[in-house]
Amino acid sequence: MQPSIHTVVVDRKILDGFKRRALKQYPKEYAEQLWGTVEGSKANICVIEPVDLTQQTRDGVDFDFDQRCGTKHSGMTLLGSIHTHPAPYDHAEPSAADISSSIHDKEIVWGVCGIRKTAKRRFFSCRFWSASRGEIELVVSE
Repeated sequence: MQPSIHTVVVDRKILDGFKRRALKQYPKEYAEQLWGTVEGSKANICVIEPVDLTQQTRDGVDFDFDQRCGTKHSGMTLLGSIHTHPAPYDHAEPSAADISSSIHDKEIVWGVCGIRKTAKRRFFSCRFWSASRGEIELVVSE
């Protein structure tokens, strides 16, 4: 049974690392795995780790988890994944395929980040969901 997660906590530097790698892939979608711990109703993301992508286009990204979600390794648990939606689909809202994939992979938590770039600015928004509660609160620590 999946834990009931209400909040996901991630350090700004860890999220910024993902953002930096994702912006290099723009305008293609990009995905990575989330590793961390679960404490009660809170998921702490300790590592956002690149994975081998099997398909990467402007409209989608596919990869295979190295291990099953919920697997523990070196004191951390594979929590799920995070991926981008580049412009023109730059909203941080999951598609039906995203939801289906998260259920199939039994992700504990998962995130979607919208990215849009203009000549002078970059816009990056991020939201998280849990299998047990739907959208959950994102807390960024510094």
